[in-house]
Amino acid sequence: MHFTVDNLEEIFPLAEFMADSFGPMAEIAVHDITRLENTIVFIRNGQLSGRTLGDTVTNQTRQLAMRAERDGADFVSDYRGRRLNMHEFRVSSYLIHDRQQTVIGLLCISINITELQQAAHVLQTLTETDSDDVQISTEASRSHMTEEPQENIRRITREAVRQFNIPMDKLTKQDRLNIISNIKDRGIFLIKGAVGIVAPELRISIPTLYRYLQALK
Repeated sequence: MHFTVDNLEEIFPLAEFMADSFGPMAEIAVHDITRLENTIVFIRNGQLSGRTLGDTVTNQTRQLAMRAERDGADFVSDYRGRRLNMHEFRVSSYLIHDRQQTVIGLLCISINITELQQAAHVLQTLTETDSDDVQISTEASRSHMTEEPQENIRRITREAVRQFNIPMDKLTKQDRLNIISNIKDRGIFLIKGAVGIVAPELRISIPTLYRYLQALK
């Protein structure tokens, strides 16, 4: 069934409800696609994509909406949106019709999946096993097993340093920033206590590492 309105402002209360329901990890936008530019007439959590009122729908979303209209569909769901503001999005768009059954707008929900992807990478890293490397659990090995997540963090940090092939004492501030960005992209800093493990590996203090992370935001 078509979503039919007299004007797009009728959608705004629903958009507000969706924004409150999905929370800060979802951007909710209403687009007036009768316009070629400045299509956003409503937006919540625009800080995720960096977009504001008056910005324009992506070409990808407009083209998918046009295809859905041709096919007689009411919505397009679960497609990978364009990377915006260093975030990855899973997007769904509902077509809005006027009383003449012409598509005049889109109600879009863009869920930020960046941190979910990073968390998935961390879980995969921490749960990888080698079936040929079977260990017998003893009192000594059990104490080693409790240290495994920390050792994985150290290993990943050292791998990131080795990728730059620069001696630790020769690293510039920008080199360290690049290394920390690499570690952050792998989701390591989502793990509680990771900062306290990574900082000594990079031969910097914990407050310095926090300043680097702040600079990457």
